[in-house]
Amino acid sequence: MRRLTVFACAAALSLVLAPTAFAATKSVDMGTPIAAQKALGKYQSDVNAFFPSAITIHAGDSVKFVPTGFHNVDIPAKGGKPAALLANGATVSGSLDAAGSPFWFNGAVPNVGFNPEVVLGALGKKVTYTGAKAIQSGLPLSDKPKPMTVKFPKAGTYTYYCDVHAGMKGSVRVVAKSKRVPTAKQDAKRVDAQVAQALKIAKGLTKATLPANTVTVGNAGAHGVEYFGFLPGTLTVPAGTTVKFQMSAKSLEIHTATAGPGNPETEGDSYLGKLARSFEAPVIDPAAVYPSDPPSAPASLKPASHGNGFWNSGVLDAAAASPPPSSSSVTFAAAGTYKLYCLVHPFMVGTVVAT
Repeated sequence: MRRLTVFACAAALSLVLAPTAFAATKSVDMGTPIAAQKALGKYQSDVNAFFPSAITIHAGDSVKFVPTGFHNVDIPAKGGKPAALLANGATVSGSLDAAGSPFWFNGAVPNVGFNPEVVLGALGKKVTYTGAKAIQSGLPLSDKPKPMTVKFPKAGTYTYYCDVHAGMKGSVRVVAKSKRVPTAKQDAKRVDAQVAQALKIAKGLTKATLPANTVTVGNAGAHGVEYFGFLPGTLTVPAGTTVKFQMSAKSLEIHTATAGPGNPETEGDSYLGKLARSFEAPVIDPAAVYPSDPPSAPASLKPASHGNGFWNSGVLDAAAASPPPSSSSVTFAAAGTYKLYCLVHPFMVGTVVAT
């Protein structure tokens, strides 16, 4: 009898505690899982996607968003839209080239900086999403950014976004406690399949078929897979040839094609190094954001351009709705070897040899 009484009490207690005892937290990587980054790195590639891109939980459970790349999580308020990454400031003025001449964009365009709403957020915190207001993780700016854990008390399907890479999004499906949800093992298999798919796509991005005198700045495939490099890596043309630098149509990234003194990856205090570093500042140097020459016609690049051999495509973006163009052209007017870098991703470098 005593054993039956104890069993009955334990069963009753388990029913009382069930909502708390069975509350669960699932994880979503904000970018390529750490374990897959080395394999993708062999192809100079990364993935602008959440892993898994869709997840299902019970009402009252949570999702832990783990920073694994330079991404954020933006869950808009019900009926709202994701935040803009950049914000416009005062009109550009006093921006001079190395020769002391004003750039064409003075007085014509606004300064650009990062939207404070996107920069700061709930990384390292636990929050609850009800739909009444947006949840913003903020950017992973520290050396070891901590996850953001979001509790979803209401059933429904919720879409979240990365504001850094327009088009990168994921979803959380929240169902009643009485319904089945995938197990941790099933979620892991979904991530593995997503990684395998990304690797297969990445293998095909290391080469590109392009028109003559054309260079793609980066290369992109489906599902957010991106190749970070110039293709072809070296292009040889006769002096006087106009070369087009273009974005890959499926890219979720922004890039630049930029020539000038210094290696922005290894020489932070060089001319190009300072421009590249400004992408980490609240207000970006307009000479890094905007084309160095009026976009009405291809610029002419020579060792003395702008006093130091500077030419910048300005920010390029493949998105049709985005203000930046998807391509920029320049004429290599003098013979020589020209190194071109992406100021946003300084490890990207290409070469044009004008003979």
